[in-house]
Amino acid sequence: MNLVCHRFAVVFLLLLPVARLTAQVPQIINYQGRVATGGVNFNGAGQFRFALVNASGGIAYWQNAPDTAPADGVPDAALALPVAKGLYSVLLGDTTLANMSAIPNAVFNNTDVRLRVWFDDGTHGIQLLTPDQRIAAVGYAMMAGNVPDGAITGAKLAPGAAVANITPGALSGSLLANGAVGAVQLAQGAAAANIAPGALNASQLAAGAAVANLNAGGQSGVPSGGVVLSATDNNAALVAAGYFKLGATTTTDTWQQRAAAPISARYVQSHVWTGTEMIVWGGSNGYLNTGGRYDPATDTWTVTSLVGSPVGRSGHTAVWTGAEMIVWGGSSAGGELSSGGRYSPATNTWTAVGIAGAPAARVRHTAVWTGTEIIVWGGSDSGYLNTGGRYNPATNSWSATSSAGAPAVRTNHTAVWTGSRMLIWGGWNGVRLNTGGAYNPATNTWTTITTSGSPIQRENHTAVWTGSEMIVWGGSNGSYEQSGGRYNPATDSWAPGEVSLANAPEGRHVHTAIWTGSEMMVWGGAGGSNEHLSTGARYNPASNSWALLNNDNAPPGRYSHSVVWTGSAMLIFGGTNIQGTGLNDTYSLTPGRTFYLYQRP
Repeated sequence: MNLVCHRFAVVFLLLLPVARLTAQVPQIINYQGRVATGGVNFNGAGQFRFALVNASGGIAYWQNAPDTAPADGVPDAALALPVAKGLYSVLLGDTTLANMSAIPNAVFNNTDVRLRVWFDDGTHGIQLLTPDQRIAAVGYAMMAGNVPDGAITGAKLAPGAAVANITPGALSGSLLANGAVGAVQLAQGAAAANIAPGALNASQLAAGAAVANLNAGGQSGVPSGGVVLSATDNNAALVAAGYFKLGATTTTDTWQQRAAAPISARYVQSHVWTGTEMIVWGGSNGYLNTGGRYDPATDTWTVTSLVGSPVGRSGHTAVWTGAEMIVWGGSSAGGELSSGGRYSPATNTWTAVGIAGAPAARVRHTAVWTGTEIIVWGGSDSGYLNTGGRYNPATNSWSATSSAGAPAVRTNHTAVWTGSRMLIWGGWNGVRLNTGGAYNPATNTWTTITTSGSPIQRENHTAVWTGSEMIVWGGSNGSYEQSGGRYNPATDSWAPGEVSLANAPEGRHVHTAIWTGSEMMVWGGAGGSNEHLSTGARYNPASNSWALLNNDNAPPGRYSHSVVWTGSAMLIFGGTNIQGTGLNDTYSLTPGRTFYLYQRP
């Protein structure tokens, strides 16, 4: 069969639609392209399908027609377009055309939007034209930068319109003129005339906007003798402004109990952080197929849909793709599973993960997200495994990981993603292990991680990726480990000496660990002097030192719980307590930090 390709003889002409300002602004994209079959320009009537997708093609922002089989990503209906000498044109989003849907404004909130095209010449069937083409803004969008200064007057703004259209944080110091809102493109007083008294609040000012405006007028937001806090020591900007350093103050770690989840108590559940929410799903207390989403900004929970959800399970894995949570594997009442599901919090819906070519059923395996694929590896069924698979959600398809040079079979191990490699280390296969391997999905190959200088063998430990090192800590080796190690894949070497034992938390396993951006934070687990621990610590690899967490108001001890890092706090959910009872409580820990005090003369 001849391959179908496409070439572009003209650039995209794209308009970014603007809500409320609709006059003269058609909400469509004028697109022209070229298509050939077998290297020969096509002539005749062609059937075309269109979609606007992200850079990887895994997320569809818009399609010309509904897609009732989202697994294939192809719109159900096509547009019939004439093609002459390979050239065709279409107004994307023009709903006067058959099988053409409108393009939502929100599509262009994304910084990288690409056009995907399918073509059917009536002989070879539907063909995907490659590559996807990135869209750039021209035409009407470019005109916005040429609005004459002062052209928009108060008469052009409806009462209250200026305030209603100010995005929170959008007003910077340069847009504040003499206590009013001024900009070169607004006539004198135009916006200010439409702002009701008290209508502007702090949320509509960009950080530092008021201070910048005061400074521009030779004033200061801080009175003489006033004290400001700086997150950085030796703040050159403050010193240059005449401030002098008074000293420093350190806040304490602060625990806070948050809203209890409206879902049943559980442990050995999966969890992900989306950037705004923690999603937990599945787990024990029976084999659960329920879950919930917690938003720390509003301290509220939302229950995940049961419609189309995977069968209940525990001991499974979950990853966040940027748009979906993908869960896979685990065990249910019927045994180990090789199935999974994809959950979209935006629509509160589930779709099934394909099973063709999927790895064998397993539990207590690991999974990492590469940016385009989920890689699952290891675990156990009736025995221990050293096989795995790579799942691509864009194609809903699996491919096997190579077994050549793979680490020995194991379960209860750890895995981290470095940005180019999956690092596997430790675990159990009848004996505890201190071996591991690095898997490169680009070449489908394994390399062995050195054991020279590695920590002693263990299972049920934790591992985090710092950006340059893998830090492993804790676990079980017949006793509860208080030790750890730091591995650098660039040099295939372990840092000399183990992670410091000075001030380290007591040994434990089945605990949790997260990376904050500068520290590893461990909490909970089983072991030490108490089978269910409510203690933890922060480890700083730069100084190879520990700081124990404040335990005031800490959650009750537990293990097999969920933990995520929000960017400013650690969230903890569920787990099992000393009575062996599942939990559904939620806590947050805001780490203490040091601030430096500067006084204005």
